[in-house]
Amino acid sequence: MAAMHGGQASSVARCYTRHLPTYSRRTFSSSRTRSSPYDDTVQNLRIGKHTRVIYQGFTGRVATTNAKDSLAYGTNIVGGVTPGKEGEHIGLPLLPDLRKAKEQLKPDATAVFVAAHQCGDAIEQAIEAEIPLIVAVAEHIPLHDMMRVRVS
Repeated sequence: MAAMHGGQASSVARCYTRHLPTYSRRTFSSSRTRSSPYDDTVQNLRIGKHTRVIYQGFTGRVATTNAKDSLAYGTNIVGGVTPGKEGEHIGLPLLPDLRKAKEQLKPDATAVFVAAHQCGDAIEQAIEAEIPLIVAVAEHIPLHDMMRVRVS
């Protein structure tokens, strides 16, 4: 491709990568000794049957369906959160807020199944609750919400 365009492709790539944060260009080598935000959080991606998962938006249709399927596949779902609701849902604890869920269920990860316009707030709540791994499953999240979360 570079030969076809007179070497412009590589200069364009350098132009774009020059402005990326340094952690975006890191390799997965374990020989580095320098600490970075990635190094501090990569262990949160080591998930398995031991990983305690909660669902935000737990009683919603999509979350309920996904939770049932995930339980059938062996995911260790320990409960969920739906604001204003408490009790039990699909045989698991249902709590009204994330702080209570963090204290009682001690999750390692949260799956965010809320409407797109609520997703930014839900992610921020998970960050504030210090849940190590946050997985957001939503389409059409407003860009300004994601920028707000990125800056947090």
